[in-house]
Amino acid sequence: MTDFGRYIAHRGLHGEAVPENSMAAFETAAQKGLAVELDVRLTKDGKLVVLHDSSLMRVCGVEGEVRDFTAEQLGAFRLNGSGEGIPMFREVLKRINGRVPLLIEIKNCDHGSIEPRVRRILKSYKGSYAVQAFDPRTVLWFRLFAPSVCRGQLISTRRFGSFWEYIARVISASPIVWKYITKPDFIAADIRSLTPEMVEQIRGAGIALLVWTVKDDAALDKAQALADGIIFEGDVLTKI
Repeated sequence: MTDFGRYIAHRGLHGEAVPENSMAAFETAAQKGLAVELDVRLTKDGKLVVLHDSSLMRVCGVEGEVRDFTAEQLGAFRLNGSGEGIPMFREVLKRINGRVPLLIEIKNCDHGSIEPRVRRILKSYKGSYAVQAFDPRTVLWFRLFAPSVCRGQLISTRRFGSFWEYIARVISASPIVWKYITKPDFIAADIRSLTPEMVEQIRGAGIALLVWTVKDDAALDKAQALADGIIFEGDVLTKI
């Protein structure tokens, strides 16, 4: 299990002036010695960029999805009207350069293509890192083809998105999936849907527990009582 320390900056240390998943957000976290969580997905030309959403609208104000554009085209867009662009995954690795651990979420896209690309890039990276995903197929891929890489299963049973997306999340959160199929090194659980029964099942299996995303005092109190690692953002930083 990768040692992230107690606190992990969700999409870097971002706020009103610093966009999420930006190089500035990652650099700020690294300067404070905080582990960084980030998201990777594929472009039209098969490159890896760091962006949470499949759509560009929320963070760039641009119609279309990441997979509709090449890496070069995406490089022209700015994040939330700032001077920050969409980082390439390789660029983030080069900037962090092992200073703090990285928690890399592989987004639910292009299963079978994205996993080997992530692994290939990470082979030459000397820093500490782990990968995580909602899609059990991605976690299973790393179990089968890159077992030395620390891997985590993201789980949430909250109702959001489409009905089928919700059903997929419920299935992924089932102990049958993570205990017997994906066999992760850690579970990263949505603190809003984390129950005492889930905690008991995870602890009973001897698996580390991370929680996300802690944004207020109530969530922080709950997380500190239950989790090995806390993925946080916002004003929580002033309380830890």
